[in-house]
Amino acid sequence: MTMAADPAGGIVGRRALMTGVGALAGMAGWFLVDELPDLVDSDRLVLFLTAGFGAFFFALLAASGALALRAAVAVAALVSVPAAGLLTWASLRHAEIDDFLEPGHPLVAFGLIVFLTLPFLIVGFRPGERWRSYPALFRQSWDIAVRYAAAWIFTGAFWAVLFLSDALLGLVGLEIIEDILDIDFMPPVLTGAALGLALAVVAELSDYISPFLILRLLRLLVPVVLVVTVVFLGALPLRGLSDLFGGLSAAAVLLAMAVGIATLITAVIDREDAEAADAGLLRLSSQALAVAIPLLSGLALYAVWLRVSDYGWSPDRIAAACAGAVGMGYGVLYTAAVILRRDWMERIRRANIAMALAVIGLAALWLTPVLNAESLSARNQVARYASGKVGAEALDLWFIGRELGLAGEAALDRLRAAAGDDADVLDARLARLETASYRWDFDAADRETTATDATNARIVEIVSAVAVAPEGRRLDPALLAGAAMPQLSTWLSACGRRTPGGNPGCVVLFADLLPEVPGDEAILFTMNAAGNISLTALNAEGFQALRFLRGAPVDLAPATLDRVLDGSVTVGEPALRSLDLGGAEVLILP
Repeated sequence: MTMAADPAGGIVGRRALMTGVGALAGMAGWFLVDELPDLVDSDRLVLFLTAGFGAFFFALLAASGALALRAAVAVAALVSVPAAGLLTWASLRHAEIDDFLEPGHPLVAFGLIVFLTLPFLIVGFRPGERWRSYPALFRQSWDIAVRYAAAWIFTGAFWAVLFLSDALLGLVGLEIIEDILDIDFMPPVLTGAALGLALAVVAELSDYISPFLILRLLRLLVPVVLVVTVVFLGALPLRGLSDLFGGLSAAAVLLAMAVGIATLITAVIDREDAEAADAGLLRLSSQALAVAIPLLSGLALYAVWLRVSDYGWSPDRIAAACAGAVGMGYGVLYTAAVILRRDWMERIRRANIAMALAVIGLAALWLTPVLNAESLSARNQVARYASGKVGAEALDLWFIGRELGLAGEAALDRLRAAAGDDADVLDARLARLETASYRWDFDAADRETTATDATNARIVEIVSAVAVAPEGRRLDPALLAGAAMPQLSTWLSACGRRTPGGNPGCVVLFADLLPEVPGDEAILFTMNAAGNISLTALNAEGFQALRFLRGAPVDLAPATLDRVLDGSVTVGEPALRSLDLGGAEVLILP
């Protein structure tokens, strides 16, 4: 590739210019990240400037190898300003910038706009080139990737040499390099300068440093990927779909595989037929993989649909659905090109251009109200509750109120308005949401409340099922309040059994067993599945299993519970006597 005219009048001048541009980029990055937030009050202005300048310098350094500096500046401005504006506009969905950026979707959309638009603009600014020329777009896209990869390798080597040099000078007590690096802005400035210099040199050697080798190596993977894909699709009916699609991870793997296949096919067909792979195996494998793309994308969309059906829409699932739709678009166009046979490689090249433009448009829409993922998710969650598909206890209120921005806050108000029979549950959970600072706080409070509700419900079941003696007495639920859920479950199971007299297998006896303590004590008799009887002293503060003083537990047959209810049991004198010897007590066993 022939370099553009050198405005500095020579190789040295151009290298110096690119080094200066890189250093300026590093300085701008340091200022925007470390200094600007303390100088202005508007977080959105900081976001716009940081995103804009970051994209501007990335595009400027990438375009400088193919265009004169003035044209490269124009391309960088056309790429960065609209993209930064869209990102800032989308940030209005959240009150805080950090909450907006945390999921990563906006940055991905921003990056796609910048990366995919750049080759079109560079080609469009080159004299005699059409902006939709596939050979030019193909070469320019791969050139940007290869140049940046080589430049970053050089930058890493530069820092390795710098650190070794610092260590070497330190052996003789010189700390010149360390003192320079201690200046806050010097590390990013040096990194940018090294990167700019490397990009200038790589541009000079564009005939030697090209994507040719990478493309040839990628082609070797096509048969391997075809075998793996065939094995996967063949094993899928045997394994079943239910085990495969347990979450969004399955969709992510399938979509990543589809993207990888599309990349390999693009490597095989190259930028024109004359440079495409000659081997028949590679071409046939590419055609087979082209047909596999819609299958993988369709399975990914099915995995997303399963998650949406269970949990509703979220920004993650909307993003996955969009990615699946893009994959399906590639798959349909690739498959159609293969089926039509003639000029199938040229059709795939045209499909690549069409899909790249479609992805740019989709990424731009993601940052506009047209495809506001937070708003769409919030409305869907409210609709699921209003339709009765999900109850108040199952709503992910933290996700709605704290992760969907302003749309989520508005959704909480709509949930209150749509509350039905479970309004009390919804109100209680919303109150906990307002006081929770972290998700684990809210979830822990939810679990505690759920466990308490379940415990109270189990206590109510026991109170309604237990038989009480003497007649007319009632078991106070407070006496069971200290019991754990497993213990309550055991007692409730006992209540479900029946004695020979047809009474419940759980009986509470009130009797004055401790004369020195006011009031009656409560003894719970429970019968297990084998017919054995256990006795437990009930107390709201704790429970004590009672021991038998005479006889053995087997002597207490199920009929014992009938005798308790008939009033056939009495409170007798203690069976153990003791001899008080003054400070010591001797038990007299019968």
